[in-house]
This record gives sequence, structure tokens and C-alpha cells, in this order.
Amino acid sequence: MTERKYMTPEQRHRTKIRRILLLLAGMILIFVLGCCLGPYAVPIRNVLASFFGGGSPRGRMVIFDYRLPRLCLAVLVGAGMGASGVIMQNLLHNDLASPGTLGVADGSSLFVTLYVALIAKKIDQPVLLPVLALAGGLLSSLIIYLLGTKKGKPISSTKLIMTGVAMGACYSAAGTFAMYVLDETQLEFIQRWQSGELWGTQWQYILILAVWLAGFLAVLMYNARTLNVIHLGYDTATGLGVSMKTSFSFLAFLAVGLSSASVAFGGNFFFLGLIGPHIARRIVGTDARYLIPAAGIVSAVIIVSANILVENVPVFINIPTGIFVSILAVPYFLYLLVKAR
Repeated sequence: MTERKYMTPEQRHRTKIRRILLLLAGMILIFVLGCCLGPYAVPIRNVLASFFGGGSPRGRMVIFDYRLPRLCLAVLVGAGMGASGVIMQNLLHNDLASPGTLGVADGSSLFVTLYVALIAKKIDQPVLLPVLALAGGLLSSLIIYLLGTKKGKPISSTKLIMTGVAMGACYSAAGTFAMYVLDETQLEFIQRWQSGELWGTQWQYILILAVWLAGFLAVLMYNARTLNVIHLGYDTATGLGVSMKTSFSFLAFLAVGLSSASVAFGGNFFFLGLIGPHIARRIVGTDARYLIPAAGIVSAVIIVSANILVENVPVFINIPTGIFVSILAVPYFLYLLVKAR
């Protein structure tokens, strides 16, 4: 959506806020629809009644024990991945930048595979899975940053992306090698996790993820103006008093923290960080103060919609939700590649 050039700043602000609220209303509508639909259908009036303590006991059990945790997890994963994609695309000035295209995904995947192969048999603590996924993402990004930058030289987004692609291939090969020592059950879990399985549907996992994302997103929104300045160009940002090395490293840390934690609990949904910000940018523009929440909502709508398809179309049952996100993302990714030529 484009805005009229004669709008005042206050009018633009109100317009963008209205669009974000409309996106939020649409997400809530799809969320409630997800509570209604499934093998055991629950009428919308009963769903709404259940939220306030009413409804039938069976309906409340279906909603609160099965559907609501999965949908809440989907919304949180979408919010984290959308915000992470905004940071990476703005920092690197590249439409193709996302957690999946920078090697962060493969770093997290490698650590998860190593956990399942080497640790899970001896220490069965599922909470270690998201912790190690986050550690893998952070370590991967640190290595890419150290190899892709040079002291005393300006940051090169192209060099960082190329380094990320190379390291991603290395992590992927190591993860594939490690998968050969897995038994059938472990291999199935890893394959579903890498395909985008919403596995962390226990309320304690959802609470941990919600608190984690709330903290990171609050810090990110506080630094949204800095992200806007960097998006104008590295030289411009330096001229305006931004410490590029410090700000770049800190914002990149926020991006990795958001994406790794989201994927650790929800499975591999890194493509959300690519398409969510692009769609949101067409709706609210490039200002990170509006783009971050809009991208999070758009990404949440995508993953919740994909989850509804998985649970309600018979031929799609038991297929990981991330596969449908990839089906949506790959054509858009190819479009961006063609557009960039």
C-alpha cells in the first residue's frame, strides 16, 4: 500500500497504526478460527464461552489442551521470526537476508542434531533443545561475523552473506553426517524439526518463549530508530553519530536471539523471516517502528494459516507446518532473486 505524498507526519502515523490494528484484528480472527476447526469441531460461540469459563468440558479440553497451546506457539514463532527478518534485511540492505540465508538456521540445526545424537540418550532434558539451538545460532553468527568483517574496514553486507552461505553449507554437511548415528525415532524427530514441526506445545515452553521474546522485542523497539538510521546507509549512519560496529553487533545479536529461540521451540521456520517483512513493508512502509510489529503479525498469520491447513485437510495431516510455509516462501524467494538481477 502506498501513502499519499501530501499526508502530514501525524496522518501517516495514524494510517500506519490503523493498518497494524487491522492486521492484528485479522490475526485474532484466524486464531479464533483455528480454535474452532479440527477433527472435533467446536462452534465459535462455544470457543468464546470457553475463554470465559463456559462451554462444554470436552470443548474446553480440546481448546486448552490441544489447540490453544499450538496456536499460541505459532503466533510467538511468527512474531520472533518476522522481527528477526526485519533486523537482518535492514542491517545488510539486502532483500534476501534472513536467518535462513545467513547460515544461522544451519548452526541451530547442527546443535539440535548433536543434542539428539549425543546427549538425549544420557540426559533426557527436552529444555536443553531450545538452549542448544540458541547457542548454535549465536555461535554461528559470531563465526560468520568474525570471518566476514575485517578490523579497520567498513562492514560489507555482501561479504557477510557470502560467508554465511559458505558456513551454512559446512554446518549442513556436519549435521547430515551426525544424523547417521541416530536411531529411527531420533531421526524422525530431527527430520520433522528441520521441516518445521511445532513441537514445544507445553505451556512451560510457551511461557519461556513468550518472556524471552517480550524482552528482546522491547529492546528492539527501543532501538528501532537506530535501525532506521543504519538502513539509510553505513556512511550516513556513521555521519549521524552511530557507532556502526557496536550497533551492528548488538542488533545482529537481537536478530539471532529472536530467530534461534523461536525456531528452537517451534521447529525450522526460517523462511518466515524472509517473506513476513516483505509483505509487511508493502503495508506500512520501511520505518522499523511500524515494520517490526507488522512483520511479526504477518508472519504469525502465515504460520497459523498453515497450521489450520495441516490440521483440517485430510491429505495434509501429520505433515510438518513448516513445509507449507516453505511452499509459500520459495516462489517469493525466486521472485526476489529474479527482481535482484
